[in-house]
Amino acid sequence: RSPSRGLGDVYKRQAQGQTVFVDITADWCITCQANKRLTLHQEEIIQKFREDKVITLQGDWTRADQEITAYLQSYKKYGIPFNIVYGPNAPEGIILPELLTTEAVLNALSQAAK
Repeated sequence: RSPSRGLGDVYKRQAQGQTVFVDITADWCITCQANKRLTLHQEEIIQKFREDKVITLQGDWTRADQEITAYLQSYKKYGIPFNIVYGPNAPEGIILPELLTTEAVLNALSQAAK
């Protein structure tokens, strides 16, 4: 299993008109784990992903991975967490703050969607 599960599909899926949420994370990243527990795994976010058929992709940077490193560098980012939402109205992506909030995720999803 690749640590960059599906990152290559980001642009293809976005080009097909789908909303895509990307989560670059690692087991050793305390902020990443807090984002999951306090925001991403909350029912309101899970329900929004489900209702809007958001494609969720995750890059696991627990161990160094060249594809993930190159992806981060393409956004001039060199650390994690890194979360971005793509969609019909956000082909370049909407970069989210390092410390996620429910409001920030929901706003980005709405802004990116059709």
